[in-house]
Amino acid sequence: MKSFTVNNLKENILLSKYVLNKYQNLSRNVFFKALRNKDIKVNNKRVSCDLNLNNLDRVEIYISDELIYNLPKKIDVIYEDENILIVFKPQGILSNEEDKSKESLDYEPTLEDLVQKQFGKFYICHRLDRNTAGLVIFSKNLMVYDLMSDAFKNSKVNKNYMACVYGILNKKHDILNQYIMLDKKNGYSKIYDSPINGAQNVITEYNVLNENKTSNISILDIKIHTGKTHQIRAQLKSINHPIIGDSKYGKNEINKKFRKYRQLLVAYKYSFNFEQDSLLSYLNNLIISLPEKYIRNILNVEI
Repeated sequence: MKSFTVNNLKENILLSKYVLNKYQNLSRNVFFKALRNKDIKVNNKRVSCDLNLNNLDRVEIYISDELIYNLPKKIDVIYEDENILIVFKPQGILSNEEDKSKESLDYEPTLEDLVQKQFGKFYICHRLDRNTAGLVIFSKNLMVYDLMSDAFKNSKVNKNYMACVYGILNKKHDILNQYIMLDKKNGYSKIYDSPINGAQNVITEYNVLNENKTSNISILDIKIHTGKTHQIRAQLKSINHPIIGDSKYGKNEINKKFRKYRQLLVAYKYSFNFEQDSLLSYLNNLIISLPEKYIRNILNVEI
């Protein structure tokens, strides 16, 4: 069950619109079925039809988390050994949550929760953005967690992404060496071409894999040499080739044109560079790649 108090309304809004905006993974069919079944309360009264909400209205929704957040029935394992587990994170799911208690009524289940429920007490080693799909690494104990977390911080993990961007790039290969500053109030990262106070250096390398001049889209293989918040998305916007479906750094008219509302970005390949005496040095001989079917399902556009 989820409950919340309506606030900050400038005008009345339909219950359906408010709820479906708040829980964007919840399908309209599931919502209206719950409404017909009187599984929604407004100000402690069960309702069966759509109605206007006002500020301070109290809403309770008796729908399971699995349906509210459209959670997968199981998490797909891509690689596993005695130390680590690598799984596929679908779009729309938070990697983990550090700011809210699991007892909170507005707590949203995360990939970490789902993995721990399915496999046991494993520890997430890094994050992907909510609407970025791809490979996420978990450790099976705290010692391995420390080693893997340190590897991510110190560029011992090589990370490749694939993205579908708008436009045909003049340079088929380039290394974007810029500076980024995150505004913590709105979660927006801004790119600068030269250093300024408070900005951090970001380096993103790309190769054009494919392009369609008729549709005006390109598929890129991207390697990040640094790992900052929204780095890929912000840097591609800065060169006027936003990722299709990106609501924060893309363009609404482009997203509407392709009917994509989650960024077409997937973390699809990892390789490692541990010291030879590290417990995890055996990973240096491996390249962990996401099977092609997952990539096709995410980058579902005509090329």
